[in-house]
Amino acid sequence: MRGKGLLLFFFSPFIGILVIFFIFSTLNRSFIQSKAESLVREQLAATAEIFKVNLAHLLEEGYLPEDILGMYEGEENIYYLAILDEKKNILAWSSRYEGYLPFSSRDSGRTEPWVLSSPIGKIYNRLSPFHRNDGQVYYLYLGYSLRNLEEMTARSNRDFLVIFSVLVAVGVVFFLGVFELQKKYLAKTEEAEEAHREKERFREISAFTSAVAHEIKNPLNSLSLLFELLQGKVPSSVRDEVALGKAEIRKIARIIDRFSDSLRPLRPKMEITPLGEIVTAARDALFREAPNTEVEWRYSEARPVFLNADRSLMIQCFLNLLRNAYEATDRGAVSVEAETRRKKILVRVSDTGRGIEPERLPRIFDPFFTSKERGMGIGLYLARKIIEAHGGRIGVESRPGRGTTFTIQLPGGGHE
Repeated sequence: MRGKGLLLFFFSPFIGILVIFFIFSTLNRSFIQSKAESLVREQLAATAEIFKVNLAHLLEEGYLPEDILGMYEGEENIYYLAILDEKKNILAWSSRYEGYLPFSSRDSGRTEPWVLSSPIGKIYNRLSPFHRNDGQVYYLYLGYSLRNLEEMTARSNRDFLVIFSVLVAVGVVFFLGVFELQKKYLAKTEEAEEAHREKERFREISAFTSAVAHEIKNPLNSLSLLFELLQGKVPSSVRDEVALGKAEIRKIARIIDRFSDSLRPLRPKMEITPLGEIVTAARDALFREAPNTEVEWRYSEARPVFLNADRSLMIQCFLNLLRNAYEATDRGAVSVEAETRRKKILVRVSDTGRGIEPERLPRIFDPFFTSKERGMGIGLYLARKIIEAHGGRIGVESRPGRGTTFTIQLPGGGHE
């Protein structure tokens, strides 16, 4: 399970949970709001009944309607109050709605409560009759503010959005974290599997190479002894050819030894050695083989860098890297730069040569992979093997026609 499939696997349950939470919360808030509105209606109906009893009593005692309304001014949630006669003419009214009573002839025919939207919020309206003891009919028009209910609803919506946002944020962070851990786990698993396959493949190659080397070197030794005997007995006219045959046999023997050495497990003998000495020794060994005066040589380090490493193995590693750099560079420069970062030693071996094609880059450290006519494909493999035996890593960057840079990272303080 990779890529989009892995992401879908982790996020599908989370999206489902969010949808269920959203639907449940919406239904729950709708139910609470409906219940709250029902309670407000019941409260207003009860308030209206109490008002009507008091109004009927006061009217019977001879109080004027406008005097009666003055007694009820200041009620917090009552926005307007009016007393109407039996023909629904307004006898007296009181309003907190900017001195305006929102009552029209159309409203006089209403028998059920209604809600009025206004700049100050929704107002619940109720028009209901009441009677004096003498049978005289009056009407009470009451406007009750729903501001508290709207504030409660708004607060509920804000709380829901906050909780939902927090849930989304926490869920996203959590699942992204799990997703990243899963990706790292899969990457580590793939690395372990690849390392295991590579180890098995190299074990097979090593066994095969050892067997071939054993079978070839015995006849080579016999041929070498034969050429030794022939060199002293043949006429002088063919001695050069005999010497050439002897040299070729030694060359074959060296090649077989290099193959065997490249596949043999490394056991570094660690010692503190200046990096500059190792690189210089590798360069001098390379120049003894084939000096290249047309390519500029550069070495730089901010301050002396010291390696805790096997000196001979590290010289072999840098010799292989420098050989590749010089063979790829006709003119320009080959440089080695060293620095320390957070108890790590970084070394870059760069050239301005032909570069490496992108399709070849993933395989350049594989054993026996080479693009050279005379190469055996073990130089870079052995360099990586030496670096990894010291607990380090090596990587490569290259652009065709622009050069190549090998970056080595090794553990250690790096300087004294």
